Amino acid sequence: MYLQAWEKWRGQVTKLECSAFWIQCGHQKTRDGLKKLLHIMMGNIKELTASTSHWLELFASHFLYIRPFTVGFEGMHHLAQKCIQLKPSSGTNGLIGLVIGVLSENPEVILAECTQNFGPWFVTHAMELLTADNDYADTMLHEERPNLGGISIEELHRLVYAQVLCSHSLTWQIAPTYLSSCLNQGLGLLEILLLKQPIQDNRLVLKTMEICRLYELDNVSANIMKIAGIYHWKHGRKGAGVYWFQQAHDKVRLDRIAQQLFERIGKSVTDDSFKQWEGLLELLGPDIGSAGGLEFLHRYRDFKRSLQQALDGRSGEAARQTVDFLIQLMRNPSTPQRFWLPLLHDSVELLNCKPSPLMNVAETTLLLNKLQELLLAKLRPDFSNSHLPSHALSSVRLAVASNLARAILEDP
Repeated sequence: MYLQAWEKWRGQVTKLECSAFWIQCGHQKTRDGLKKLLHIMMGNIKELTASTSHWLELFASHFLYIRPFTVGFEGMHHLAQKCIQLKPSSGTNGLIGLVIGVLSENPEVILAECTQNFGPWFVTHAMELLTADNDYADTMLHEERPNLGGISIEELHRLVYAQVLCSHSLTWQIAPTYLSSCLNQGLGLLEILLLKQPIQDNRLVLKTMEICRLYELDNVSANIMKIAGIYHWKHGRKGAGVYWFQQAHDKVRLDRIAQQLFERIGKSVTDDSFKQWEGLLELLGPDIGSAGGLEFLHRYRDFKRSLQQALDGRSGEAARQTVDFLIQLMRNPSTPQRFWLPLLHDSVELLNCKPSPLMNVAETTLLLNKLQELLLAKLRPDFSNSHLPSHALSSVRLAVASNLARAILEDP
């Protein structure tokens, strides 16, 4: 259909050359200019050549007026060479070289022109076009090359562009998109990029964590959270430090912090020395299982509150709840041994509760076993409970034994 319409149009244009208008037109320049335009539309090669100033103009005019159905790069390249001979260019630029490379289907020339004359973004994305329906270019660009350190040409240019993105604070978050597609060196450089991000700003750390999640870099994420925790802890932001250690599940550092707190609080966890740490413990939230040694302080805080309510008689359920907290503390491996006796000494009134015992036989037996361990620990030179009364151990033993006897009698 298009061919028929084009042939019809050419026929109508040809008829215009025999029109009576030329006799009626008395202005010589107008008549000559119109005839020249008519010859151009009819595809007169001499007029086209004379009217164009650059080979690209002549090249385009061929497709408009002479060869509108030209297909295939081979014919286009041959035509371009002919146009260059008829209209040689005095100067060269990157775009001209790129066009010639595209028409000649030469990926090496295209890549060389892009690299020399355009930025890294253009080079990186030009290769996506080069490999489309071109097996040779696909092989040439994806082949691993020893002289490039075992990476391909495509990966090399993606790494170059990713480094450009990494150099600015507004574009570094785009770099992972390119690095993740580089199978040989991309993930290693991505890890370095993420680990180099500042950890002073928690929002930036959270953004980095999100990138780690997207690319399944769990180890990198944990290391960043540990680094953030160390930074905040050293700069006095204890709560932020504990938060990041907890998020990283860094039990070793949380245990060290717990030991520091134990030393500051003292051999006993008294109310006055404990209040200054309650705000820090609130930050642990409900997931105290990831808090390492700090889990003991968190659970002890709950025990102490419940104990106070039980002793004040404010809640009928408080006494039983306090016992539950005590049993949890004594069973939990995060509870330091040096706090066993202070905990039991705090609970003597509960153990002596009348008229019925608050603990069953199994729970009281657990406390007896802990007391037996304390008796063995007492033989060690580092054992000390100087803050407690001298009769503390004996009063606890008596209370536990009494509770056990009553529990046995009431056990059905």
